[in-house]
Amino acid sequence: MSANGSAPLNAFCVDLEEWFHICDVETPYSDPASWDRAPAIVERDTDVLLQMLAEANARATFVAVGWIAEKYPQLVRRIAEQGHEVGCHGYYHRLVFEQTPAEFRAEIRRAKQVIEAASGRPAVCFRAPGFSMKRECFWAYPILVDEGFTADISIVPARRAHGGVSDFEQDPFWLRTSGGEIAVYPVSVMRLGGRAVPFSGGGYLRMFPLSLVRHGFAQNHREGRPVMTYIHPREIDPRQPRLKLPATKSFKYYVGIAGCADKLRRLLREYRFASVAEVLRAHPPRESREYRDGEIVAVTAA
Repeated sequence: MSANGSAPLNAFCVDLEEWFHICDVETPYSDPASWDRAPAIVERDTDVLLQMLAEANARATFVAVGWIAEKYPQLVRRIAEQGHEVGCHGYYHRLVFEQTPAEFRAEIRRAKQVIEAASGRPAVCFRAPGFSMKRECFWAYPILVDEGFTADISIVPARRAHGGVSDFEQDPFWLRTSGGEIAVYPVSVMRLGGRAVPFSGGGYLRMFPLSLVRHGFAQNHREGRPVMTYIHPREIDPRQPRLKLPATKSFKYYVGIAGCADKLRRLLREYRFASVAEVLRAHPPRESREYRDGEIVAVTAA
């Protein structure tokens, strides 16, 4: 592991998708039928991330889009062979709340099958594309359990454009469903100006100065909570193709790209990182919740 061996263990996650896998906006690549015609950069960028992790002696969880695993099975196998966990990020990178339960089940089943065929290992960690696990689609949890998933890293406990659950639990917990349990590990947030704000991944990590990101780590560690960092391969690549997007979306999508790789290298030197599975073993959830009638509720005493 990297950094101080006595420091808290944090999760490093990579959303394994292409540069054009963008939610909630029309682009020339919104239709999956166009994806094979697009320039491909996911392999080269992922190899850079793998080298960064190897240099830091850190492991990660790569949640793969099923289409990527089917197109680049050798990449997924290489990730697994280097000791990283490979999980599931849907098949077509579709937002959960845009699917019916039947569509969701079919998509994650297909994705899980191709990811496991490519990696040679079980894919038991799930992240919803776009962190789109809203309150209204908590129905997805019994389906995830039924399909063999044991951990979910989809919920952002803060306001978000196409996801996010405000005032949600920040610590990992066990969620009981009729078919069994799943560990729910929320994305890390910090308190800033009285609000919960993500800080450790994606556009937030790229936009915030490193001092503020460190503040978020320190705040969570003081409360005994491991931090979850996440990144997309394209976010370390200033050479990536650029999409014509609405101004606000363009800012969120491209801010801080030039300095992101250096920022990640510094974080990998300063903190200890491992896969989601390893972090949950090191920091087992202390609390349990129940899925009941579409809601997540506190466990009631027998």
